[in-house]
Amino acid sequence: MTTLDHDPADVAAVIQAVRFELYRENVRGALDLLEAAHARHPDPRYAEQVARIRSWLGHLDSREAYIAAQEDQYHGLRATGGLKLLERRLRAWLGRKTRKMVARRSEDAEFLELEREVVALGARRVLDAGCGEGGIAMALGARHPEVRVEGVEISATNTRIAGQLNRYRNVAFRQGLAEEVHRHFPAGSFDLAYSFAVLEHVRDVDETVGSIASVLRPGGRFCFVVPMREFRITGEIPEYAPVHGYADHCRVFDVADLTARFGARPGFRLVKIPGNYKRDEMPACFEPVEFGVYFVAFTKG
Repeated sequence: MTTLDHDPADVAAVIQAVRFELYRENVRGALDLLEAAHARHPDPRYAEQVARIRSWLGHLDSREAYIAAQEDQYHGLRATGGLKLLERRLRAWLGRKTRKMVARRSEDAEFLELEREVVALGARRVLDAGCGEGGIAMALGARHPEVRVEGVEISATNTRIAGQLNRYRNVAFRQGLAEEVHRHFPAGSFDLAYSFAVLEHVRDVDETVGSIASVLRPGGRFCFVVPMREFRITGEIPEYAPVHGYADHCRVFDVADLTARFGARPGFRLVKIPGNYKRDEMPACFEPVEFGVYFVAFTKG
């Protein structure tokens, strides 16, 4: 939980701290700050900001709203019409897009960490919880034909695209929520499960991890990737508004949080993977300290 380090009577300073968390995509943390400040120093500016941020988290109020928000976003990103859509479909039909996607994913540092885990465990049954368009699952299936990969994805659009791109008999996709994989597979179905760029989106981290762990065999491994977004501030932070009109990412993690949540699990491993920071996507007053992703893995006891 994000803690209030400012005098709540200093509304301007608190609002700056809130904006910092929002740009880090720690929307729940920003809300925690505001609610703590408002409880100790009631102020209409706090109340206004609380209502505004809560509206960005409205999609988390129900399962149906959560699914609809994700689907609307992905459908909007993928449903470009005209010649561009025809070209994409032709490349998919010919397998060119699949080959390019697999080659690109196979070079990613987080994929190589995952592959290291798969090989070390000798995994044969693998779950991708939140597979998107299936690039990681297909890369794993292409490089390891002895491994069966099952991908589960919240978005019907992404699930359909993954199915169209798939060229591998040992890889399959279905629609569903990462936090509900226990409804799709019996307990102990998998040797290893992974979830890349998912836990920052979900309604409840513990519920999601619990569902995924339930379909692992004893001694199975769970691997996940979440954003690493640590900054220093060099000036005044401007007003923030979410890109998609809602808080797509609702939380961030740091080393302390990840260690507190998962560090006591057997075989805990945490790797920092630097990423490509694009300065035009953040205000000029943000300077990256650590930017990229965390790769985390642990064993089911």
